[in-house]
Amino acid sequence: MSIASLKDLYIDELGDLYDAEAQTIRALARLSEAARAPELKEALSRHCDESRLHLERLQLIFTHWGTKIPLRRCAGVAGIVQEADERVTEPATADTRDAAIIGAAQRIEHYEIAAYGCARSYARRLNRPDEARLLQETVDEERRADHRLTEIAEAHVNDDARLETDFANAESRRRLRYVALDERLSRDSLEVRNDDDERLGTLDGLVVDATSGAPRYVVVDADGLFSWRRSLLPMTIVRFDRSARLLRVPLDKDIASRYPAFDGDEFDRMDADAVRQYEARLLGFFPKEDAALRVPKHGEGELPEWMVQSAGLTGTAVDLFADPSLRRREDEAPTPPHGEKLR
Repeated sequence: MSIASLKDLYIDELGDLYDAEAQTIRALARLSEAARAPELKEALSRHCDESRLHLERLQLIFTHWGTKIPLRRCAGVAGIVQEADERVTEPATADTRDAAIIGAAQRIEHYEIAAYGCARSYARRLNRPDEARLLQETVDEERRADHRLTEIAEAHVNDDARLETDFANAESRRRLRYVALDERLSRDSLEVRNDDDERLGTLDGLVVDATSGAPRYVVVDADGLFSWRRSLLPMTIVRFDRSARLLRVPLDKDIASRYPAFDGDEFDRMDADAVRQYEARLLGFFPKEDAALRVPKHGEGELPEWMVQSAGLTGTAVDLFADPSLRRREDEAPTPPHGEKLR
């Protein structure tokens, strides 16, 4: 098709958008099927329905002009869709895949927002107000869909993907390591209770990042309260009750009773895949939203405040829990200049 006027360009752009919407409908269906988060599935499915309405609007505009829909391929969306398909089929944790799906879907949205915005401007310039109104409705719906995807990503998907990278990324060199309580801590075990003051057990140890020493899970000894003896609780839900001098977790006792058992020796023998499967089973008991926003955050490699206060610990997590081979020995410490002593 030769482009000799703004009208020609307008019709050509509408044809490009028509093919873009057809590709988008197919892509959104695949992305929705691949997504795990229910709200993400729902958002993609809803926008897939909206995209069908967008096609109907474009068909109506072509009817107004009394012209056939141009047979053309939208190369821009085709490239985005191809990248999306490749991303979705790559090995990844479920939350990381959801984050990738959101990114792919938003790339499509941004392309269409820009393309529909141009077409709307052309319609106004060509004195086609009804068509401009239809196109603006589509722009608004594309923007709302993009905004909704951002909300889902920022609500939990991106954070969940980040955490799963820390814990279970197949390509990560970081390893989790079990540290028994008596290996580093000399104080008596802390009692662990839930918010209903039901006893769940006592603090038995930690599962830490072997590189940074950052604690990831607390190990709870149930003392015969449940069928298992030990289990893990994510560090993010544990807080220190100063008045009662014990650990609190927002967890029902009946849920805790169904936890997978933890064996330190067996855990240390697990390969990366086995650890991921174990964690996936464990984390399935926890809602995706943060169950304990009250829990203070701590930096990578830092000890949580409750651990310092309850056990009288000093220093950083890497000093206490990191792989000994990664800590510098005293005799390897740098020599101060001019014979001065290090303070």
